Amino acid sequence: MKKYKLGALLLSVSMLGSVVMTGCSNTEETTAETTTAQTEATTSAAETTPAETAGEYAPEYPDANGAPALYEDFGVDPMMFVNRGDSITTEMVDAAEAGNVACKISGRTDAWNGINFPADVFVGNTIRIQTNCKCDGGTVRVSVQYDTAGSTTYSNVFDIVGCSSDYVCGVGTFTIPEHVTNCYVYVEGVDTTDIYVDYMYATVEGEYVEPEGAITELVDTSDYVNLSEVYADYFKLGCAIPNSLVTNEYQEFITLVGQEFNSITLENELKPDSVLDAEACLADPEKYNECPAVHFDNAKDALDWAQANDIKVRGHVLIWHSQTPDWFFYENYDNTGNLASRELMLTRMENYIKEVLTYMNDNYPGLFYAYDVVNEAIDDEYNLRESFWTQTIGDDFIEKAFEFARKYAGEGVDLFYNDYNEYVEGKQAKIIETLKPVAEAGNIDGFGMQSHINISITPEEYVAVMQKYVDELGVKIHITELDIKQSTVSFNAEYDQGVFYNELFSALVEAKKNGMPLESVTFWGLTDDMSWRANEHPLLFNGDLSIKDSFRGVLYAVTGEVLEKPADYREPLGPDDAIDENYEGDTYYGNTRISSTLTIVTDDPYEGNACLMNSEGSAEYDGYSFDVSRFCGTTIKYSFAIKSPCKEVHFVADIEGSWPWIENIDTSSGEWILVEGTYEIPSDLTYLSLYLETPDMTEFYIDALHIEVAA
Repeated sequence: MKKYKLGALLLSVSMLGSVVMTGCSNTEETTAETTTAQTEATTSAAETTPAETAGEYAPEYPDANGAPALYEDFGVDPMMFVNRGDSITTEMVDAAEAGNVACKISGRTDAWNGINFPADVFVGNTIRIQTNCKCDGGTVRVSVQYDTAGSTTYSNVFDIVGCSSDYVCGVGTFTIPEHVTNCYVYVEGVDTTDIYVDYMYATVEGEYVEPEGAITELVDTSDYVNLSEVYADYFKLGCAIPNSLVTNEYQEFITLVGQEFNSITLENELKPDSVLDAEACLADPEKYNECPAVHFDNAKDALDWAQANDIKVRGHVLIWHSQTPDWFFYENYDNTGNLASRELMLTRMENYIKEVLTYMNDNYPGLFYAYDVVNEAIDDEYNLRESFWTQTIGDDFIEKAFEFARKYAGEGVDLFYNDYNEYVEGKQAKIIETLKPVAEAGNIDGFGMQSHINISITPEEYVAVMQKYVDELGVKIHITELDIKQSTVSFNAEYDQGVFYNELFSALVEAKKNGMPLESVTFWGLTDDMSWRANEHPLLFNGDLSIKDSFRGVLYAVTGEVLEKPADYREPLGPDDAIDENYEGDTYYGNTRISSTLTIVTDDPYEGNACLMNSEGSAEYDGYSFDVSRFCGTTIKYSFAIKSPCKEVHFVADIEGSWPWIENIDTSSGEWILVEGTYEIPSDLTYLSLYLETPDMTEFYIDALHIEVAA
């Protein structure tokens, strides 16, 4: 395997031109999911270097070691992108406020429509992605797509928010797994409004590794213990899969699903944008005005496979604010016109639910044991989420959806509400309040806990959350989208993840023995490489199908075996181990929070020869974060030096669901300020990070960080 040192050399026009030749001729790409007119160029490749056109956000160019980089400012041919969606058009427009030309993306009929930037040269590497965008709808999403063994994975990297009137820069990093193909960095939205992209950069972080190509060897899984059989006395074990897992050439993946699980959920193929027949509805809106046309072509292979193999299915999802096309909510399906009336949308909703549930009951009787009726209707501020559903029907759309679903659901199909961050106290309270009338009407059977979690919640707390929904709503419980990310600060990340999986499943088994109506646990994906959180290695299997400690942890929760501790195991740091960081080395304690950039700089440090700079980001909460979990249950004493052109810097505790300020630091002098204080960490926490931010994303500098238990 050939390796290179870090470099950021612009891919030559000839190299990228050969990669994206179809993009130059406007070849269009369609996908099942989410995830050209050109003005005369005013500069040429020979006249302009990346540094000259990149402005203040320019990546560091060049490096003689030869690591590839993607650089596109839409100023010269050939363009380094392909269309994403068969309806869009791209046009180069003046973007004087951004200091350049920009690519305007119009004609978007689905949120995932946008533009793709080929990224196969980055496979197996960590890349830093940076773009400057504007969108009439106010949010642009940057994601990565790739194929693993014939199945496509989509992972969101970062969102750019508050960009409806001005260009906003977004930055994030993503590690692309090895042995994937057809890799793209892409720009999409959360609605169908026009997007403007000023530039797109992707550069390698760390040592560049030359891609090795697609998977050539998979582990033999025939002797693996069948987890679903081990858990047969407790609850179903499920796996979320794409339909393509059934049809691709690597049958080892779907064989493993059938071997280990007795339930599946389709990742995207039963979501509204996949089921609604856009071609038919838009071609004849009068015919389908009240009863939208639907089809199940995208899901048929997986449903047929499940039926043939006696594997049950959780349906996901009927009503959701996301992945439902905008046109569905407009008169005559014309999203340039007026929104449909409440009466029309109630009719459409009922007929849509009827069509889906009736089709499943008629064609796959007994296959579905549950269906998510409504998904993620409560927002992160613990309010009913504003959406096209609330705009057209009103706040009672959830009650109506469950009413219609109860009317048409087949025998034995339980009806569920599904949501994330369901364990956060404020959100849980709002969910329960919202679902009370649905439960009182007898129209809901279960609550789906998505459970995209980390070690910030203990198994005991998690079980208590489940019990609260049972007590308040009288429902069954399904864990619907389980994945647990590895710790970024652990010395033994896979082992510690396995221990946490073991503790969680031990608690679930014990809860089931004590009467908890937990009937199903579904992992959101098969392998880490296929996960939407691939960066965080959250699942039971590696990309080559080998088992991880997380698999063993789940297994041992029933068998009673104990995970073997690694021979080189290092004990986690404890409260007696102070954090003492002067930023003088190549590595440092702490991480970027969300999408800011951290850089060691040598200009004017507080002490010594260097300090740390936090810059860029796409929102004020993008800052410098450091883990203080080792000090939970204590009062800490902290000190650090801070400097910023911004008038203030916020020092904040990152507690799940709340972000209390520890201190508001006056940095208006522009000089170094030494900050000292104490903070009592809430006694009920087992995981905590602290972070620094500025209210307007202005850069700040930190030095001489010290944290210890207060005497």
